[in-house]
Amino acid sequence: MEREQFKILCKGMKAVYTQESFLPDADAFNIWFALLGDLEYSVLNAAIQKYMLTNKFPPTIADLREIATTICTGEIPDWGEGWEKVLMGIRKFGFYRETEALETMDELTKTCVKRLGWRNLCLSENPNHDRANFRMIYEQLAERTKKESAMPLSLNNTIKQLTASVVKQIEAKTTEGGNG
Repeated sequence: MEREQFKILCKGMKAVYTQESFLPDADAFNIWFALLGDLEYSVLNAAIQKYMLTNKFPPTIADLREIATTICTGEIPDWGEGWEKVLMGIRKFGFYRETEALETMDELTKTCVKRLGWRNLCLSENPNHDRANFRMIYEQLAERTKKESAMPLSLNNTIKQLTASVVKQIEAKTTEGGNG
């Protein structure tokens, strides 16, 4: 998005949210543009309009990124939908056809099933316990997915590089300490 396009969006927000503390100066504008400028104008415009129509108080950058992400990727299904897919998979494919069952599931549900173990779910005698564990894992993964997808791709890449660098440093220190 271009700075001039972002200025238009800011003027619109300032017209609705008239507090002096909301985007008070050029520095605030620059920070907001730096953190929202990677979004397409049409997506951010829709996110701002949705926010303004449903909220009385000024948005944060996080609010707008979250709405923009939802516009681009859609809502993450709730855990109940995922659990229903698991139960349908168990009924339809059973213990021996795990691969086929997993193919019917979205990535989030599939990840939860793999963590819990298809065999364990199929043979379990405590479905309430399995459902509770599935829900806990699903909600944690959904929250992580939501946060990661709301961040700019460049920031996600930077974080991954920094994490890999720190891991290498720790491994190097561990190796050095083990030889001494």
